[in-house]
Amino acid sequence: MPHPLGVVIAFAFVIILGLTLFWMLRLPRPMAQEVARAVFSVQATHCIIVPILDLFYTERAVELACRMGKSQNANIVLAYIVEVPRLVTLDFPTTPEVEERSQQALKHAQNIVERHGLKAIATTVHAREANEGISQIVLKYQGDMVVLGVQAIERHVPSIFTRTADALLRRPPCEVLIDSMPG
Repeated sequence: MPHPLGVVIAFAFVIILGLTLFWMLRLPRPMAQEVARAVFSVQATHCIIVPILDLFYTERAVELACRMGKSQNANIVLAYIVEVPRLVTLDFPTTPEVEERSQQALKHAQNIVERHGLKAIATTVHAREANEGISQIVLKYQGDMVVLGVQAIERHVPSIFTRTADALLRRPPCEVLIDSMPG
């Protein structure tokens, strides 16, 4: 006659084995077509453009771009946009102060990208308007997405990026993601 403890252990073993096999062989629910399309479009992002200024909300945009591009090992293109007045030519040399600010902002943004283990491409763009410069960078680097950080401040003149966000939403050169910080 079998020992009662042996019967309990054998019964528990059979139940655990059955549950393990059920878990291993169970098919996942099929993914809806719309969800599959959204997942595929995000996974197809290999080049993310981030316009840079030396402000806190552009640092957040860099961080957001890195987190979005991490799983795809995307290239992050950091573009410091210098708006050139219409009275001078685009190749007119900028002041040393502007050059220094752009280099510092780009270096800081590159440090954020490198912490995520992604490849950063830093460039300075001279354009009449920031949205034109962003469109040039998207074409040059075949960008899949633009991540733009803005901060809405009530009762103040709109910043360069607030105007740019409006222009990019009207005529997007690619997918545009706007990270808007409260004022």
